[in-house]
Amino acid sequence: MIKLLMVLLWLVFIVMTVSQLFYLQYRDKQILGIKFSKAHSMEEDVTRVVASCRKVCLGILFLSVGFSLIMLIPALQEYGEFIMLFLIICNIFSNGFIIRYYQKKLLTIKKVNDWEYSRNNLITIDLNVSREKGKASISAFWVWLFFLLSFIPTVILLVNPKMRQTYPLALSFIGPFSQLCASLVYYQLKNLPTKLPNINPELRLIYAHKQERINSITGTLSALSMLIFWCLFNISILYTNSSIPIIAPVIILVVGLLGIAHWQQKKLRSLEDTFAGTISDVNEELYEEEPKWKWGFYHNPKDPRILVPKRLSGMGWTFNTGHPVGRALSLAILLVLFFILGVVFYGSGKDYQFTVKDSELIIDAAMYDMTIDKDQIASVSIISTLPKGIRTNGYGGIRKSYGNFQINDYGPCKLYIYNDLGKFIVLELTTTTPSYVIINKKTLEDTEALYYDINNWISK
Repeated sequence: MIKLLMVLLWLVFIVMTVSQLFYLQYRDKQILGIKFSKAHSMEEDVTRVVASCRKVCLGILFLSVGFSLIMLIPALQEYGEFIMLFLIICNIFSNGFIIRYYQKKLLTIKKVNDWEYSRNNLITIDLNVSREKGKASISAFWVWLFFLLSFIPTVILLVNPKMRQTYPLALSFIGPFSQLCASLVYYQLKNLPTKLPNINPELRLIYAHKQERINSITGTLSALSMLIFWCLFNISILYTNSSIPIIAPVIILVVGLLGIAHWQQKKLRSLEDTFAGTISDVNEELYEEEPKWKWGFYHNPKDPRILVPKRLSGMGWTFNTGHPVGRALSLAILLVLFFILGVVFYGSGKDYQFTVKDSELIIDAAMYDMTIDKDQIASVSIISTLPKGIRTNGYGGIRKSYGNFQINDYGPCKLYIYNDLGKFIVLELTTTTPSYVIINKKTLEDTEALYYDINNWISK
């Protein structure tokens, strides 16, 4: 399991590095999101900075892979999932810092050489286009249909209270919340201002319609991707007993959204080339908006948009932190990220505590505490092999598994186990959800001692 995690981690590092190297190439009149003319991009100062950045990116890759080897240390393997997430975040922030550092170097080169590009050849206001706004977009019916479909797990839980014992109702609102965010993306894309080239009025109207349709299709496909993510996420929770498959829907979502963003940018560039022909280097496309970017984030209080294209062309969208809603959403995502890290660290590191107190067996586990009355225990047995099963909700890590599971030959169970120990105590209960509680301790000796203590406690 630990080796599989390391392979996934290395794939993330490689993808991040390849993305960095890709945007070091002169593409869409940009190098690392900084505007350059074709001639200026080939200047010695620029190529030297690009070469330096390439070496640093490769260095971060090798360092990240090197640090990941600490996951092979036996004492740290129980924190494998946390270390994996922590290293991914460190890699992302390191690459982000490097991008920002070399963006400043490129901007300094532009300033020293006085490479300023004027703004012209674009018409930003057209009353005829404004009147036609919204007529060419994909209907909002689809994004709201996807939103309603995301409530299916919630409805099932409401009509089936027994399922809520293994699938928390609060978890079912992840989908609707995600779809609501996707609906916001749709309307932001649909209402993006149209930048129009200097062409005749009839062609400007056609251009605006086509641009609006591309943007609305992008928003609709993004909402569909979110719904697919939610479906796969639920399937992963219900039919897998490992944390690895649950990562797959997130990877699929990210890849899907990046693919949609790439398609959008490609279509918009093709549209521009078709209607405006070849645009010279001295135009809006090369106009630098550096004052609107702070610490890698777009910050423009005068811009009414909540979502804006990322500085690196084709990399999707980001929030405008100058807008109150954009600032709140950015903060919410950051808090969720730290919450997930905290939960994974706490869940992987906290050991189970089993306490016999009067007529109760108290089990202390991260987020899945449980108290069992002596009268609820029908029998106690010990087994050396645990049958296969699936996790309905809980934690399934490299070293530990706890929470609600569906185990072959046992049915609905609560697990509080160390996976590879080879000895498990089975408490058969008189209740049906769960029917069994399966536990063990960190060593064979401690597990056998716990089994002996529970039998003595029951017999009193």
